Amino acid sequence: MGQKISNLSDISNLYNSISNIDKGSSIDNTINSFPKLKRGFLFLNLQEYYRQIENHNLILKNYINNKTPQNIKVILKICLTLIFHSKKPHFAIVNEAVEFSKKFKKHSLINAVLRSVLRNKNSISTNGKNISNIFKRCCDDIFSNERICSHIYESFFHKPRNYQISVNDIKDTIYEKRVSYFEKELDQNSFIQDIGNFEIINAIRKIYKDKNIIDICAAPGGKSILLHSYGFNVEAIDKSQRQIDKFKQNINRMKLNIKISKKDFLKTKFPSQYNSILLDAPCSALGTFRRNPDVISKIDEKKLKLNQKSQIEMIDKSLNLLNKSGVLVYIVCSFHPFETMGVIDKIIQKHKTITVENIQSNKMIKKENGYFINPYSFKDIGGSDIFFVTALKKN
Repeated sequence: MGQKISNLSDISNLYNSISNIDKGSSIDNTINSFPKLKRGFLFLNLQEYYRQIENHNLILKNYINNKTPQNIKVILKICLTLIFHSKKPHFAIVNEAVEFSKKFKKHSLINAVLRSVLRNKNSISTNGKNISNIFKRCCDDIFSNERICSHIYESFFHKPRNYQISVNDIKDTIYEKRVSYFEKELDQNSFIQDIGNFEIINAIRKIYKDKNIIDICAAPGGKSILLHSYGFNVEAIDKSQRQIDKFKQNINRMKLNIKISKKDFLKTKFPSQYNSILLDAPCSALGTFRRNPDVISKIDEKKLKLNQKSQIEMIDKSLNLLNKSGVLVYIVCSFHPFETMGVIDKIIQKHKTITVENIQSNKMIKKENGYFINPYSFKDIGGSDIFFVTALKKN
């Protein structure tokens, strides 16, 4: 049986989705709980809600005050998103919002604010490019370049290009004989991956001396598939069954012989040592802000410190599994100092025999003990997410 179509209004569905996302769920996971018929609308409007959140906060300052309850602010920002960024009729937006807010006993306020907004609609600027100051400080700390930072801020407000990566060298590509735009149909021998992610693997593959490699947190499989295409023998592990299922879908579709095991890395005892280890550690995913704009609203020092603790534990264990002269590559799709340079600082202080290897790539910026993908270097072909990578050699 198919999923039952929700009888709840769009406002209600968006409000409930935002409640889940603000508690830690992703946009993708949240919308997957809805019938397919509703997912497209929810996805686009949830993305726009989080992209415009600072702009909408400024607009609402003219209509509400600091005493307005947070849930009412959320409803109003949903309505602004629909009014300015969707084709939903304005009367329907107002009616749904008023009806939904009755349970909060604030429907009169909602009605008054929305009708006032609609009266002033033509004089309200919707071209604002306001982003949280915490996010800006992260950019400034890492890139220290006005041109790069301006590009990053601008890219937040635009839907990113999607790329597909071929497992074979081909002629008609936009980058390195492997990267093409993904439009509607995925090529048989290709998989979806950000161009920045591709650049990481394309650069670090040359550092490994032993092509027998363990890929920790491997699913949904992009890095394992790419390494396999470069001649690596990959032992892939991950603890998430949902992500493992995606991994298997990818390799089955492409008819590749790569095995993946369900293992919790920190809880698993490994019988042997390794010369080559790849650790793409769980993180805040701050570097994926273009496609996941909600991550900016979730920047939280306490959570980041918990992430750092787990990341350090995973690196510690990886280094213990690494043979002398072996190489561990640590990757996160984040550029927050807590998850990047801060992690490696603590590792180097703890493990005195570790050295940081040079990574050759003109698409990265070296910063202290690692490298960050420079999204500005890809601006002419669609931009990229931001990743941090460092290669640690055990001496």
